[in-house]
Amino acid sequence: MALMTPGMPSTLAGICIVTLLAALMLGAGDVASAQDANRQALALDLARVLIDDQTRQGLSDQVGIGLLQLIGTRLQERLNRRLQDSEVRTLAEIIRAFVGRTLTEERIEEISARVYASQFDEAELKALVEFQRSAVGRKAARLTPAIAQETARAIEAEIAQSPALPRLVEAIGQEFPVLRTPQTP
Repeated sequence: MALMTPGMPSTLAGICIVTLLAALMLGAGDVASAQDANRQALALDLARVLIDDQTRQGLSDQVGIGLLQLIGTRLQERLNRRLQDSEVRTLAEIIRAFVGRTLTEERIEEISARVYASQFDEAELKALVEFQRSAVGRKAARLTPAIAQETARAIEAEIAQSPALPRLVEAIGQEFPVLRTPQTP
């Protein structure tokens, strides 16, 4: 005990406390990592259930169109002219090939899983996977596009019959006079 100084017991206790806290945090990190891994696995499972070939193609098309618009606009600015149809087709093919190589089925599922995991906790993901695998969930997924189209048509019909439509046409005509006069062929 001759080696101990007056501050040594408190220093030793401090080291023990810090070591204990570090061990607890590392252990909690393992639990958090395990929970996070489980959450990621559930999110990936959900992505695999929800993303079918049609959805995957739609995502790829959306990315391709965005890239085509972005790169096409930049090209036109650099060339100081509009792109010719053959140039647009060539650019579209290059972008389509790039998107096809980059956004594989697995990659789209991984990206989607990351998004799902950022929006839902583990219990919610579990419930979503269970629902999407149920008969009602499969029916809802199958009918969602048709319901969306039917809803859009109903909204368009509602707008077309709206008593406010003439005011809309009038307001547009006032701001854009070219639209007021009928065009002749």
